[in-house]
Amino acid sequence: MNASTDRKSLADQVAHLCYRHFDNLPKKGKPLQGREWTIVAAVVQRTAKRVNSNISLKIVSMGTGSKCVGQSKLSQDGDLLNDSHAEILARRGFLRYLYHHIEIAVSGKESDIFVVDPKTKKFLQREEVSFIFFSSHTPCGDASIIVKETNTASGTTEEVLQPTNGSVSNPDEEPPLKLPKLEMQDVHRTGAKCVEGGPQDLKHSGIDHHIVGALRTKPGRGDRTLSMSCSDKFAKWIILGIQGSLLMNFLLRPVYVSHIIIGKCHFSQSAMERALITRFESALNQMQNTEFRQHKPEISQSQLNFRFGKQVDDEECQMQPCPSSIIWCACPVKQLEVAVEGRKQGLTKKNQNQSSCYLEICKKNLFKKFLFLLSKFQVDDLPMHLKERHTDIQTMTYNQVKRLCTDYVQMWEKARVNILPTWTTKPTALTEFTVSLDS
Repeated sequence: MNASTDRKSLADQVAHLCYRHFDNLPKKGKPLQGREWTIVAAVVQRTAKRVNSNISLKIVSMGTGSKCVGQSKLSQDGDLLNDSHAEILARRGFLRYLYHHIEIAVSGKESDIFVVDPKTKKFLQREEVSFIFFSSHTPCGDASIIVKETNTASGTTEEVLQPTNGSVSNPDEEPPLKLPKLEMQDVHRTGAKCVEGGPQDLKHSGIDHHIVGALRTKPGRGDRTLSMSCSDKFAKWIILGIQGSLLMNFLLRPVYVSHIIIGKCHFSQSAMERALITRFESALNQMQNTEFRQHKPEISQSQLNFRFGKQVDDEECQMQPCPSSIIWCACPVKQLEVAVEGRKQGLTKKNQNQSSCYLEICKKNLFKKFLFLLSKFQVDDLPMHLKERHTDIQTMTYNQVKRLCTDYVQMWEKARVNILPTWTTKPTALTEFTVSLDS
């Protein structure tokens, strides 16, 4: 069996595992068959067993959804999910899973994924463990701009021509190229909008509708959102890791995704590589950093359909997007939640501000998990930079704590200046909340 066959086999195996897991979840929050569609995404833990060289696959988080909250509805308390696209929810559920396993390691028990580095007191991902990211659909944004072929019966579309410079790495460089014009050709569209202040779509007919390489924000109901497209967020995770800034305080190295698998849908290998890797590659090569670097995952596609997905060959599908989202995490408590418009399904205005009603993956609760984990350490066992600030951290704002991991912050700021100059900036007021472990 050659490498290409192995990848195809793994892609179908992972897709089947994810679809079966989704089917086994309760009905609440799922689309209405034949009337609604959704996207499902998951993080799959891959463990290579040393004894017999077998590979085990385990779903550790899952999310469904395609909705986003407009900027006028954002909350200053960190209790609302701004972005409920499936990929983002799966990633946030994965953060819960990582917190859970660091807590296991801190308690002196053996974690499936982390070991302690005795010198730095930080945690290292086990060598035999890697993570696969699955999504039933191509990420919104740049990866979804794919030149149509005349024959798409297989559901797989490959671009006919590839622009040589679709990067937005530097505001002084040439803007992203429009796709080469071909007679009678068109592109599969993305609903994600070019970020204001950067290059804009031409919006002409056919192949001149979109430009490629531009940073984009997700569409929302009514007013515009501040949430970057899933293509852009994946590109960020490939550079900085999927763990984010809070968890990076406890980790010696970032957690990178080793493989991205997409379900059966309009798909282009070159568009995925452009959107996630190559449009930023040359600028990143000039940014020296020993800890954070562009970690290039394998990218492949499964040929298995998601039964609640959009019809592959029907872009004018009459089905509606499912209004609710499902969030599942392989943690011992509150594994499953259903959300609508960024909050728990079924909440009333009367109880939506009660802490017991917050989603486990909202900013406020993930911040609380950080502080709870911090409290589980003996002070002398904390990483040095946290040990020095230990007495202050409990009263810090979410924004202040996000800036504690200076290596992460510096790399992100470099990336913003050098390759992502138009990345949206949310108002600081949205991150100035605090939490208490007693609440």
